[in-house]
Amino acid sequence: MDDYRPFKIISVLRDGKSIGITSAYDAARYILEQWPEDAVGPKLETAKIILLKSLAHECSAAVARVAFVEGAKEAGIYIETSLRPPPTAKHGQRLGKRKPARRA
Repeated sequence: MDDYRPFKIISVLRDGKSIGITSAYDAARYILEQWPEDAVGPKLETAKIILLKSLAHECSAAVARVAFVEGAKEAGIYIETSLRPPPTAKHGQRLGKRKPARRA
């Protein structure tokens, strides 16, 4: 599994559907098999080179992820995913629970 060079998920758009890319191997296959034909540019070419280097263990999967994201942004197929905001409860407080009512 390490040969696939896993990284944090990237979402891209293909034929109106969101596709999750989770490794340098998946990213390389996506570029070769599913990349939009009219979406070419210098960042795509850089991503191809870096993905191959990552699969050959010449650079990290994190670097390959960044290169793929930049290529996907250039192509207009990258889907920005927002992180959930941090919980607003104080330390030790349970979320979604009300405090018990005080008895007089």
